[in-house]
Amino acid sequence: MLHFLNSIKVDKKTMRFYAECSLCGKRKLGPPVPILCRGRKRLENCEKGKSNPLSQKVFNHVKAAAMQILAVHFNQCRSCLEWVCDDCYDENDPCGACKKCSEKRKTALAKCENI
Repeated sequence: MLHFLNSIKVDKKTMRFYAECSLCGKRKLGPPVPILCRGRKRLENCEKGKSNPLSQKVFNHVKAAAMQILAVHFNQCRSCLEWVCDDCYDENDPCGACKKCSEKRKTALAKCENI
C-alpha cells in the first residue's frame, strides 16, 4: 500500500487528491486538500514533507484518508505490481494480473502450446 500512497497526487486546479491508472491514465478524484495546506508554496512544502507541523499533520492525515477512499477503485497487478483501475484489471486472470500482463501471459502460453 505504500506504493499506492506514494502514487497519490494533488490536482492543483481542483485542489483535490487523485490517483491515476498506470495503464489508461484515468483519474479518480479523492477528497479536497485541507485549507491549511492551500497556496502554491505551502502545498509544495506539504507534498515534500517540509511544511509546518500542523499543516503537515493535516495534509498527511487527509492524504491517508484519500488513499483509503481511492484504493477501492484500483487493483495491484501481481505481475508488474502497478496499480490499475478496475477497467484495466483482468478479473478472469487466475494470477490477478492487469489486462496488459494477462495478454502477455496468454500470448506466451499460446506460443508454448504451438511448439
